[in-house]
Amino acid sequence: GRGFLGKALVKRRETIEVAIAEAEANQQLAAKSLAEGQEKLAQAKATAEKILATAQVNASKAKEQILAEAKDEIQRIQHAASQDTTASQERAIADLRQRVTTLALAKVETDLVAQLSNNDKAQRQLIDRSIALLGGNS
Repeated sequence: GRGFLGKALVKRRETIEVAIAEAEANQQLAAKSLAEGQEKLAQAKATAEKILATAQVNASKAKEQILAEAKDEIQRIQHAASQDTTASQERAIADLRQRVTTLALAKVETDLVAQLSNNDKAQRQLIDRSIALLGGNS
């Protein structure tokens, strides 16, 4: 029984050594896989940070561009409104001048006709002056 028991113990010892060797190999593989996973995670984080930084820069540029375009558009609208206002004022002033001129001429004509119809002597003097101005002598 002694040889049998010795062989069984040796076999058992070999089985345990193989199991320990496999466990150590598995542990090394797990450690290697963990290191690779951590490295990939670090790379993924770095890539994500770069993407985020790029997105922030692009967003900032887009914001500045939109603000600049809005400012230009506001200035264009203000300029157009100013031109429209100026043109409207000029048209209104021209219309008023035309009306005042028309009314003044009508008033002068009415007054002149009234004066001439009431006064024959003044009418003759006006006619004589007009002829003299035109180059004729009376």
